[in-house]
Amino acid sequence: MAGGALKYRHLSRKSSHRQALLRNLVTSLFTQESITTTWHKAKEAQRLAEKLITLGKKNTDASRRKAEAIFYEPLRLLPKLFTTLRERYLHRPGGYTRVLRIEPLNKHFDQAPSAILELVDGPKDMRFHMTAKALVRERTTDEGIREITARNVDKVTRFRDDGFEELERQVKKMEARAGDVGTRKRAMWKVDERPREGQRERQPWFGGGKRNENKS
Repeated sequence: MAGGALKYRHLSRKSSHRQALLRNLVTSLFTQESITTTWHKAKEAQRLAEKLITLGKKNTDASRRKAEAIFYEPLRLLPKLFTTLRERYLHRPGGYTRVLRIEPLNKHFDQAPSAILELVDGPKDMRFHMTAKALVRERTTDEGIREITARNVDKVTRFRDDGFEELERQVKKMEARAGDVGTRKRAMWKVDERPREGQRERQPWFGGGKRNENKS
């Protein structure tokens, strides 16, 4: 109807093709827990993924039949939905997925807005890893932990089992990794680059083109 509210995005496809596309996206999402696609496809797939997790939390015969009709690989994904994901989101009232904007994937073609669709509180939760990275950086500054970082810590640990302990383990892992990278960089600068016996000393090259070694 003209002037009516937009109930869903057609995605420039007919109904059957649109449903097949969304089923394929949510099947990939529940398999990998994080997918990259266009922004509009991610928003539509997010709605279907939220409904699937709600069916998993109900855990009835009717909800199992509905979920089985949506997944392309029900034998592999139904156990995960009704056990792992159900237990993960049992105490979370909603917001089981997250859409994050990223740079366009097809930079040389249509420049379509792209996004990452992910399951929250999972092993690939990007906000969790970004919050841990922010803690590593801000703990070494004089200003300390910023307010926005403290709010993100509360968000990523509120409904996660042993959230603070897991976040602290991730922070320790990132600190150790940063220390290893710093050690390797310092070791690279200490390498003795003096020429060997009978070898001409190499001069630094700062040009942007190809170096001519045979030039007399």
